[in-house]
Amino acid sequence: MNGIGIGWRGGYILHRRFKPEDLVAAIYEEEGFYEVERREEGILGASSRIILSDGRRELAVNILDEDALMIHGAIHDALLQAEKLKEKYSGVSIAIPRRFRRAVDDGVLSMHGLGLIVYDMMGAEEVVPPKFAERVEVMEDSDAVMEQKLVSIEEIVKIRSDIGRILRALEELEARLDRLERMQRSLEIRMNRIERRSSRVEAKVREAPKISEQVKPNSKKLPSYLVDNPWIDILSRRE
Repeated sequence: MNGIGIGWRGGYILHRRFKPEDLVAAIYEEEGFYEVERREEGILGASSRIILSDGRRELAVNILDEDALMIHGAIHDALLQAEKLKEKYSGVSIAIPRRFRRAVDDGVLSMHGLGLIVYDMMGAEEVVPPKFAERVEVMEDSDAVMEQKLVSIEEIVKIRSDIGRILRALEELEARLDRLERMQRSLEIRMNRIERRSSRVEAKVREAPKISEQVKPNSKKLPSYLVDNPWIDILSRRE
């Protein structure tokens, strides 16, 4: 339990009168909280509000003065407004004058995770500590990590799909190269056969006797259609 003022254990003696906002802010200074915002008008369910932070958490404190508490249902309205603030801040407390201490049920506040501070002219004291919603922050961090993991999984699936397409394209290219190699070997075999046939034909042509040796233009043995035929002399001169 934190306190500031005269007569409290571990408290401080006040040499001058402080505003309720100053008294409330002072009791959290030892815990590393500092004031980041103060509003003293236009606050629903409260006379003023201060926002404290330790750099990691934010604590909102709705402060009610005696005039506000004289209105019927003021405590109920204060609790409703404090409950709404839990959606925005890590912790929420209400501060009321010490003389109205019995108007608030500590059990109800604890059940809702709300803190209670009482104050008077001599100082302020935290009666019920607020419950900080650190688990909500952890859940938000977990959601962010999960979202990053989902993005990573999607990227991995996409990369695998791209790799699969590349491998299929390489397999098709390899099959085409195999077909081209087989066609090349077939053409080489055919060319070799043609060359061998050409060589045999040329050899036979060289070995064949010349027409001039086999056929004499003036030979009496020539058939009648070859006698005096000009083509005989032409063919006989060809090698």
